[in-house]
Amino acid sequence: MPVPTSAARFPLQVRFGDIDAYGHVNNVTYFSYFEDARVQLHQLPADPADPSGPTLRDLFGCGNFMLVAGQEIEYRAPLVLRREPVCVNVWVAHLGGSSFRLGYTVAEPDESATYAVGASTMVLADRASGHPVQLPEDYRAALQRFAGPEVAFRRLAPAADGRQQGA
Repeated sequence: MPVPTSAARFPLQVRFGDIDAYGHVNNVTYFSYFEDARVQLHQLPADPADPSGPTLRDLFGCGNFMLVAGQEIEYRAPLVLRREPVCVNVWVAHLGGSSFRLGYTVAEPDESATYAVGASTMVLADRASGHPVQLPEDYRAALQRFAGPEVAFRRLAPAADGRQQGA
């Protein structure tokens, strides 16, 4: 899956503790990689022309918090312990009223190999009530900078006979 040009790209060093008994990155570790990318994305300036201005995190409000409503992952190739960093790419695949979906890849920096693709649905909630709240307009506008396509999971690809795979 090609990474959209709008994606934020973060280098990631595979750690010894990420490796399982089979000698590759453990399946659950990828969700930690996605989390790291989400956190780094929200630490970026909301306006790239004003690097000392508010971050994306600042725009969704101190009275709110972001919840993970769902996650999906598809493993494409084993990733092993190595000296060179890989790249975690993250983009906004969908913007809703109180939620949005992020797309991810864990890949070589030059995109010559993709180890996993994933998606997370995030919901903005009021800290006091726990109920979903509308995404603030300035936050939505800042997220638009990272807009890209939905993740092309293989299960969603049409089979040769026209039916959806995995259906």
